[in-house]
Amino acid sequence: MDITRIIRKTLGEPDRLDIQEAFNIYNLLRAQYVSIETVQLFMNFVHDVDWEIILDQFGRHLQKQVSILEKMSQKFGLIMPTRPPLDIRMATRINEITDDYIYKKIYHDLVAELITMSHAVRSTSTNDMLRNIIIKDLTSHLADFDSLYKFGKEKGWEETYPAYKTTQPHQKELLSASEAFHIWDHINLRYEQVELLGIFANFAHDVEFRAILQHGAYIFEKQVKAIEQLALKHNVMLPNEPGLMAMSPIDPETIRDQFMYRILLNWELNALDAHVRAIIETIRNDPLRKQWSEILETELGYYDNFLKYGKMKGWARVVPIYGEPVT
Repeated sequence: MDITRIIRKTLGEPDRLDIQEAFNIYNLLRAQYVSIETVQLFMNFVHDVDWEIILDQFGRHLQKQVSILEKMSQKFGLIMPTRPPLDIRMATRINEITDDYIYKKIYHDLVAELITMSHAVRSTSTNDMLRNIIIKDLTSHLADFDSLYKFGKEKGWEETYPAYKTTQPHQKELLSASEAFHIWDHINLRYEQVELLGIFANFAHDVEFRAILQHGAYIFEKQVKAIEQLALKHNVMLPNEPGLMAMSPIDPETIRDQFMYRILLNWELNALDAHVRAIIETIRNDPLRKQWSEILETELGYYDNFLKYGKMKGWARVVPIYGEPVT
């Protein structure tokens, strides 16, 4: 089944903004203004032609994202942070500012921005249109991060990270220590989510809600089986599997659907954070990073629909409204 089939009407409130969303717009603009100015500055000192092309493309993506957020800010009458100059041009080049240094500075700024965007996605719950805008920006930033990192590796600008050591002989080290951790961590995360979904499905009163929980468990079980195979392939220790679920004859009225929904929504938020961290910290195995990206894309869609469903049911928390749009 598909959650979107259950949601048959517009649930978002595109003409309302809550207090956290107002801050999210301002904070994202501030971060991206700084990134734009940083890119403009460093474009004056780049030596490598290919590196100049990648930086220019990243700057264009930032400008596009900023223009959309600025329109949202103007719509709701928000104050905006100081904008960067139209461009920064310098007649001289400084050899001490190397392409290697510029890469590392852009890389670390991009990582910080990804964390900020991830938080903005999880804390934008009232205005569905704004949340979708931020999700698109996050997806674009992750694509830029992937391109940037691969380019840095090709140029030899990346550091050598601690490798995951096993007793199995390998011609080359396939995983870093952080990548092995995220494989193990995601298996634990999905095991716990599947177990919780199974327990709550037994106690759900709403028929649609029970079907959504069962569908979620099915999706997560498929994902965890794929990650288990990765763990076996790379000799990563597997945690104990959860016990098989038994149908409970108890149906206590004290366990409300709204209570179960909010607990599961918090688990969704934790999962989003785990996926973003896994992408950022997968610094050796490119196919593994691609797999985390695919899992994040699925999770973002599921979270968006799950949040809309809770709003339709009146189960989601209502954040204080910031204000009405400017007419």
